Amino acid sequence: MEKDSKGTDQGKRESDEMSSGFHPVYMVEFLFNEKPVVNRHVLQEALIHRTGQGRLDVKQEEKEQGTQEMMVFYHMEHKVSFQEGSIPAQTCLLPVHEIVDRTRFAGALQQAWHWPEAGQAIASARYSIRIHDMFTAAMPRKQRLDLFQKTVLAVLDTLDCDALYWYGSDKLVEPDAYIQSQEREEHLYAAMNVRMYQAGGTEQQRELVMDTVGLSALGVPDVQCHFTGLDPDTVAQTLLGAAYYIFDQGDVLQDGQTLGSSGGQRWRCEHQFALIAPGRYVVDLNPGEEHAVPAPQTVR
Repeated sequence: MEKDSKGTDQGKRESDEMSSGFHPVYMVEFLFNEKPVVNRHVLQEALIHRTGQGRLDVKQEEKEQGTQEMMVFYHMEHKVSFQEGSIPAQTCLLPVHEIVDRTRFAGALQQAWHWPEAGQAIASARYSIRIHDMFTAAMPRKQRLDLFQKTVLAVLDTLDCDALYWYGSDKLVEPDAYIQSQEREEHLYAAMNVRMYQAGGTEQQRELVMDTVGLSALGVPDVQCHFTGLDPDTVAQTLLGAAYYIFDQGDVLQDGQTLGSSGGQRWRCEHQFALIAPGRYVVDLNPGEEHAVPAPQTVR
């Protein structure tokens, strides 16, 4: 009976994670025009410089095409507590792969408003290296993201990368722009994207959905707005402000609470399921009767 109970609890946790959009494993892909060569010792020094003391081990991974080597860095200054004790957070660096299928970038390319040359970068990229964290899902989201971003910077210190693909935000990022964003302490520049979709209406009065994607991967709701007759730039700035507030404070907004917009209006908050994939919980911002489009049933 005890074994069945544990299995049920684990299944519920996995179901909750899937419906919330949380990523137990957080991943970024480095894209290269030329095949990169990883110097293990140089990389280890860069990781220590950026993230603190640790060690880089090489592990063997059995794949269908044969045995491959991957590297695991143990962040000794960043411990994660479990019932059985604490272990260091870890980052796994997968072997260099040749890019064959580019369809996984389709959604990111459609929403790459921030980087007009993203399509050209993807077309030119031939190789990739993926990194992901391990045993970090229980870390506070700010600490987890900070450690991961410093790890990304350490890799960029050692390899000339041509593009970054962030799985959690489905976002393509230009490497130099990412480095500059971290110098400005824009913590969500790569970890979150603001998207826009046409959802109906007429040519004169379009219905639009704008949302953020990336917060849910870190454990807090994204933000969305289904509207008509508003300047998308105003909506985008309002979503950004709400998203940074939620990332900083947590899921503290209550249904019915109002939030100020960049246009000076008060928009009502409501927890809902996302209108646009990926499936996850979001905080819907209602811009008022004149501009709002009827919303689906709330989730709580």
